[in-house]
Amino acid sequence: MRMAAAILLVACMFAACREEDTVGVAGSVNPTGMPTMTTRNVMTIISDSGVPQYRMVSPLWLVYDNIDTPLWILPGGPYLEKFDQYYNVVFTVAADSAVNNRLTQQWLLYGNVEFKEGDKLLILTQHMVWDQRQQLVYSDSFIHIEQPDKVIEGYGFEGHTTARGDLSSYTLRKPTGILPFDKAAMMGAGLPDAAGQGMLPGDPYGAIVPPGVVSGVAASGSDSE
Repeated sequence: MRMAAAILLVACMFAACREEDTVGVAGSVNPTGMPTMTTRNVMTIISDSGVPQYRMVSPLWLVYDNIDTPLWILPGGPYLEKFDQYYNVVFTVAADSAVNNRLTQQWLLYGNVEFKEGDKLLILTQHMVWDQRQQLVYSDSFIHIEQPDKVIEGYGFEGHTTARGDLSSYTLRKPTGILPFDKAAMMGAGLPDAAGQGMLPGDPYGAIVPPGVVSGVAASGSDSE
């Protein structure tokens, strides 16, 4: 339900934000349908109470402040780097397009979404919500998760982030396959990478299809039903 509402909101906003309607920076008069600010080739640091939170890179940044729900719209997609308190990069997020709800502090990410925590965790999906206020990352779309010791695929993903910002644990409510593997060993042996293989029952790589919910600890890579 949360994802459906987000998709409807984004579809409406992108339909209203065609290129010819949004070039340039709006002046002192700001009609409701026009962005307050339009910026191209953005690379900026986003802060909260003076503390840097993440770096944002995007070819186009549309800011809508004069509407009931203030939004940032990035039709060309964002690349985000989340910082911890020491300004180390905790995770990165990339997508084809995105909307940021300024009231709820939610990033709505669409198309080829990639959530990555260094070499520990890689999540691929088509739709994802990053809720900064609730410290949640979730998706109802098909999702592919890679960790050092396994690959998991399924639907109904929800992950919790720590105060530092990294993903501490996650739940996959409708798993379709789990493949234990050592990626380094596989690549060294010349075997194909598991990413994109589409693990399904009967998969030649030996995917295990669990009967129920799969939960995992992102940092350690352990999981249990």
